[in-house]
Amino acid sequence: MWFWFALLSAVTSAISVTLNKKALAKVNASLVSWTLFAFSLPFLIYPSLKDGIPKLNAYFWLATLGSVICFGYAKTLALKSLKGSLMSEVVPLAFFSVLFQYVLGLIFFAEEIRLIPILGLILIVIGGYVLKVEEAKEGFLKPFQILVTNKNAFMYLGAMIIMTVSSVMDKTALNNMEPLNQSFYLLLGNIFITVVIGFYMSKNDFKWIGTVKSNFWVLFGSALAYTIVSLAYLYGITTGGALALVSGVKKLEVFFVLVIGLLLFGDKPKRGVWIGSLIMLAGVFLIKLG
Repeated sequence: MWFWFALLSAVTSAISVTLNKKALAKVNASLVSWTLFAFSLPFLIYPSLKDGIPKLNAYFWLATLGSVICFGYAKTLALKSLKGSLMSEVVPLAFFSVLFQYVLGLIFFAEEIRLIPILGLILIVIGGYVLKVEEAKEGFLKPFQILVTNKNAFMYLGAMIIMTVSSVMDKTALNNMEPLNQSFYLLLGNIFITVVIGFYMSKNDFKWIGTVKSNFWVLFGSALAYTIVSLAYLYGITTGGALALVSGVKKLEVFFVLVIGLLLFGDKPKRGVWIGSLIMLAGVFLIKLG
């Protein structure tokens, strides 16, 4: 079952990315980030509380706080990077975070993965790297060169790594909740992040409420997609899916972004981009097979 949750997360993440890019043309990254969390709250209240409040221990609260800090910070950095042309050249390196996540899953949760799914993960990393390199129209090793010479590029990769640490804390928190309620966990974390980012924006931008009103529907749609992405991912890692495998399947979002661009905007990626996509699809097939 976890595989289908991960695939749903990939599809809705592609929708969210598309809407985020549209919003970022008119709205600053911090505000887009805030609306993702704040606008998701109404969708989460009923499923979170319909069965009562779960029992939570100290490990839950520590892990939740750590996840909120890591994810909120990393998400804002990642959104900021979408505004810079340089970031398209270093994005291919983000796929290697899946391998880092495999190591963390093995250390913290003893998530041993069989050979065929591991081969699938490797194909996803290779295919995703090829896809994004071809999409950025750069040399095959250019992302590694930029990583060494550009501080902002290094910070972007750091944000991707921070997100993998956040996922470890997510699973730790969920393992310390009785009964398990993914919606409640997401609601709690989103409330924390909404308050923190909202306080920051109120001190630095007094016109942000007007900006939200004038871009309400695209921000609302992005938040709805984000809510589905997050819940699908949390269900994936709590229904038998190893962190690395769920994250690996979710990386297929870049393929669905291409499909959306082709169907809605008439974008026609060159052959190398589709070759990378096919390699990724082969990797996902191996994960499902294994």
